[in-house]
Amino acid sequence: MVQYSTGVLIGSSEDVAHEVQEKTASLGICLLNKKLIKLKYEVFYREYFGFFCGPSHPLFGKRRLRLRDLREYSAVSFGTDSLQDSLRPVAQFRLKHRLDHNIIGHSTHLEEVRRMIICGLGIGPLPIHAVARDVRDGILWRLPPYKKTPLVDIHLVTNPTKRQSRAEIKFVAALKGELAKIPFSDRIYSELVDAPAS
Repeated sequence: MVQYSTGVLIGSSEDVAHEVQEKTASLGICLLNKKLIKLKYEVFYREYFGFFCGPSHPLFGKRRLRLRDLREYSAVSFGTDSLQDSLRPVAQFRLKHRLDHNIIGHSTHLEEVRRMIICGLGIGPLPIHAVARDVRDGILWRLPPYKKTPLVDIHLVTNPTKRQSRAEIKFVAALKGELAKIPFSDRIYSELVDAPAS
């Protein structure tokens, strides 16, 4: 997400960081692979990624699954799920557990990846906290792993060299002020949301 003086724009993490670096945006909230020179970064929150499938998938509703049970199935993921991009932790996890083959669908938008998983195109990673309600409603099924899942930090990105309007200065200060009031431990989402009972 990018905050402009004229409003908000949703874009890829790379685009967000670029807009802040080029001083066309007041701030950004995004994933991060590498830090760009001259930008300031602050961890906004930390989220864990789990793997999920939709109701028509053969693994839906199955318990006592192991990671190796996922290997034979097609997958979908984010366009940034690569060793060179912002979802590097997810890509590393896939590689380590041999889940990195047969990815048949990509998107840079969470809602699109979620839709591909729900419609049965393949299994895929999603932020666990963001889809907890879908799991409770029976739209998604949580797959292993249930612990030691890939974690990703979401950053608040600003450019100290950008000249800002009074409104932008106040907005950024208010946002950082609110962040300062919340201990980092309270800005970490749980990885244990809706893991199926054995």
